[in-house]
Amino acid sequence: MSHNLILVTWNESAKAFESFTQLKDSPINKIHEVSILQRQKDGKFKIEDQINPDQDNGIWSGSLIGALVGILGGPFGVILGFTAGALIGESFDIDHEKEDLAVLGRISQALPVGATGLLIDIYEETEDFLDAFFQKTGATIYRWDYDEVQSEIEASLEAWQESQRIANITLKEKKKSEHRLHRKEKWDAFKAHFHK
Repeated sequence: MSHNLILVTWNESAKAFESFTQLKDSPINKIHEVSILQRQKDGKFKIEDQINPDQDNGIWSGSLIGALVGILGGPFGVILGFTAGALIGESFDIDHEKEDLAVLGRISQALPVGATGLLIDIYEETEDFLDAFFQKTGATIYRWDYDEVQSEIEASLEAWQESQRIANITLKEKKKSEHRLHRKEKWDAFKAHFHK
C-alpha cells in the first residue's frame, strides 16, 4: 500500500465541486483528507472545503495539505514565485517541464489562476481505482509520494527559516554600518567646528 498526495484538475472548476461531492459519498476507503483548492485571481491558494474522515469534529489543522497550502500561499510562496511571477500561467504545459522540478512548483503550475482542483491524501492499494473514478470526468491526475512531499515541505520551511536568519543578519549589519557612518559624520562636523 502506498501513501500518496494526489492533485486532480479539470478545465472547468465546477467539475471539482461535483467530484468532491461524489467522492464524499463514495465508498472509497483509506482517504485521509480531501480538499477543494482554488487558485484565486491574485495567484494565492484558498481551501474552499474539505473532508477529513479522521476528524469527526470538523476541525482541520496540522495536516500535510494545510502545510502545503500555507507554503504555496504564504510569504515563502511569494519568494519562490508560487503566488506571483513566473509560475503563474494559464498556458503552462506540465508534461513538458523538467522532471527535477520540485513538487511545490509542479502543484503551483498544474493549478493555474482561476482553476479549482482537489488535493487528496490517500493510502492506495493500487492507482487504478481512483484513476478510474476520475477518468470519466475528464480530469488530469498528478500523484506524488506522501513522504516526498513532506520532505519537501520540511526542506522549504528550513530554507525559509535560513533565509529569514540571513536577512536579519544583513539588516543588522546594514544598521550598524549606517550608525557608524552617522557617528562619523557627527564626529567630522564636531571636529570641523573647532578647526575653523
